[in-house]
Amino acid sequence: MATSLNPSATADIVARATALFDDLSFTSAREWKAAKPGRKVIGYMPIYVPREIIHAAGMLPLGIVGGGDQLEVIHGDAYYQSYICRIPRSTIELGVSGRIDFVDGMLFPSICDVIRNLSGMWKMMFPHVYSHYFDVPQNYRDDIGGNFYINELAELRHDLGELRGEPITDDELRHSIAVYNENRHLVRDLYDFRAERPWQAPAAEVYLMVRAGLVLPVEEHTIMLREYLADARQLPRRANRHVLRAAAAQSDQVARTVRLLRGGRRSPAGHPLAHRRRRDRG
Repeated sequence: MATSLNPSATADIVARATALFDDLSFTSAREWKAAKPGRKVIGYMPIYVPREIIHAAGMLPLGIVGGGDQLEVIHGDAYYQSYICRIPRSTIELGVSGRIDFVDGMLFPSICDVIRNLSGMWKMMFPHVYSHYFDVPQNYRDDIGGNFYINELAELRHDLGELRGEPITDDELRHSIAVYNENRHLVRDLYDFRAERPWQAPAAEVYLMVRAGLVLPVEEHTIMLREYLADARQLPRRANRHVLRAAAAQSDQVARTVRLLRGGRRSPAGHPLAHRRRRDRG
C-alpha cells in the first residue's frame, strides 16, 4: 500500500474518526443498515462480547459506551439513581431518546451488576428488540467455566441464527475469527508504534482510531488502521508534551480527556481505553 508524506492524509483519517466519536445518532451504522435490505445491527456494551458471532451472522456489531459528555441525561435519571455510573444512565438516554432505535438487538456483558440489571430493564423498555445478558465465567477450568462459556457462546450463536432466519455455520465463524484476528493484529501494531514513537501517534489519536472500531464494520476499521499507520510512519516528528497517565472508566471522562488533548495539542503518556487494549491482546 502506498504511503504519503502529506500530513493532511493522517489529518483526514483522524477527522473521520473524530466525527464517528462525536456522532451520537450513529449515522454510519444507520447508513450501513439502510444500504441493503435485511441487514441487522446488534448493539453491545464493551467488553467481553464475542463480536465474531455477530459478524458471522452477517450483522454489524455496534459498540455502545454511553453518551459521553455531550448528552444531557434526563430520562436516564428516572431509571437509575443519579450517583450510579453515567454509562448505564446515558445508555438509557440514548435508547429513550431514539438515538439507537434502529438496532435489532442489545447485548449486555457481565461488566458489573448495574449493566446486568440494565439487560432486564431493556427487555421491558424495548420488548421488540432482542436483549441478552452475556455472562462470562470467572473460573476458566475446562470442566467448570470452560463448559459454561461454551454454552453461553452456543446460546448466542443460536439466538442470532434465529434472528437472521438461518443457523450460523462453522465456516462463517472461521471466516469472522480470521477477520477479527487481522484487526487485533493491527491494533497491537498501533500500540507498539505508539510505544516506540509516541510523538508520531498522539494518545488522543490512538484512542480515536481504536474507538472507531466500535462503530465501523471490522473490514473498514482494518483499512483505517492500516492507512493511519502507513501515513503516521512517514510524518516528521511532532511536538510531544507528557501531561498525564490515567485510565478513565466512564465515557464522559474519556470524552473530556480526548477533547482537552485534541484542543490543546497535547499528548499524554497513556490513554484511557485500557480495557480495549487488554481485550485485543488477550
